[in-house]
Amino acid sequence: MRIRVLMLLAPILFSPLAGLGAEEPPGTSPRRIVGSVYGKAVTAADIGLSTPIDPAGQFDARDRPRWELMARIKRAFGTPVVERFVKREKIEAAPDEILKFKSHLQKSNERSRRQWEERLLALKTELAEPNLSSEDRAKLEKERAEYEGFVASMRELRAADVPDEVARTSIVNWKTERELQRVYGGRVIFQQAGPEALDARRRLFEQAEKEGAIRFDDAGVRHLFYYYANMEHTVIDEKALERSWFLEEGN
Repeated sequence: MRIRVLMLLAPILFSPLAGLGAEEPPGTSPRRIVGSVYGKAVTAADIGLSTPIDPAGQFDARDRPRWELMARIKRAFGTPVVERFVKREKIEAAPDEILKFKSHLQKSNERSRRQWEERLLALKTELAEPNLSSEDRAKLEKERAEYEGFVASMRELRAADVPDEVARTSIVNWKTERELQRVYGGRVIFQQAGPEALDARRRLFEQAEKEGAIRFDDAGVRHLFYYYANMEHTVIDEKALERSWFLEEGN
């Protein structure tokens, strides 16, 4: 079963701390400039930064606040650079690719729906067993309710329900990773949303910083900006980026 999850990460908004005056600790002011991108200043408020960052700090995804701060820093400094790369490389989704994406996504949804319906029938059979313990019955009832929700949602989906913009965004995202890999090379890693050109993106940012497009005035912010690229990841064959799932025959 091939299930594609389109993950849309909404911006995380942090309100500046009220009442900060002349005696506030250094490095905590929301007005403090922590760097710039293409000459546009990035402030602590822009990335939701309220306390200094340890430039040598280590963490993983279990540290939710630090992980989310890292994501905001990557968006603030990295997104404008990637957008210029997309424009420079003329990356876009062709009309036939959009149609193919929507068609293949519908087929994938249909396969998932059939498999979930089969599991739902099996659960109902298991629940009919008279000798089930109350604990096992509660677990099966919970699973049954979840699968009923899955199946109901899938039955409402149709190819036409997938907006062109969702398809376009997904295709452009894939092509961006592919072109980054072609230009800069390096490790490709597995992600739920699709293969990611890990080293290539980092090299794009390093080039932008070397050329002055990105500037950091805070060592801790710079540390978190590049931190993700230095974490442990599941490395896969770089050829995985050459052809997206929706272009595979038989989907």
